[in-house]
Amino acid sequence: MKKIVFFSMLCFISLVNAQKKKALASTPVLAKVENLVLELKGENLQLVQMEGAKAKETVVIQANATVLNPVDCKIIPFTASGSKLYAVSWTEKKTVTTTDKTEEITTVTHAIYEWANKKQVFFNIQVTNNITEKVYLDLNKNASETQMRVRREGYELVINPNGTVTQKNKTSTLTWTFDATKKEMVQAKKK
Repeated sequence: MKKIVFFSMLCFISLVNAQKKKALASTPVLAKVENLVLELKGENLQLVQMEGAKAKETVVIQANATVLNPVDCKIIPFTASGSKLYAVSWTEKKTVTTTDKTEEITTVTHAIYEWANKKQVFFNIQVTNNITEKVYLDLNKNASETQMRVRREGYELVINPNGTVTQKNKTSTLTWTFDATKKEMVQAKKK
């Protein structure tokens, strides 16, 4: 009887360990399009070209991404100047709270790749900071009011149907086109 109980416990422990190893080995897929997969593997955020179930080629988008908590990840394929490009985007959200102030920081990152050469041709970061602050109206801190404001940094990125990329902020708009000979995005000339 003791042998049966011992054998059952041994099987149970080995089954639990096998499931833990399998869970650690799998990498969560953040986004997928065609045969490209965006994943957070180890300390790197990477774009992987899959061939069946195996990784064929890998490009590291951001190294040392241990603190990166990407949400709303997308891979958007588009064609510019006859070349196939892939726009990889993700959002990070962070909240910083003190006694009188709360900041909700949203960072949207875009990286555009020309996959034939595994080259990053464009990179854009947009940060939106929603601040809620308690402001005292007198020196004794008897009366206060809550003030809300929004601070924006960087450019909002728009991928146009014709393959151009537009960066917009409050004061300016920039348009970028893909130069197929240089394999990079160049600023479009104004007419």
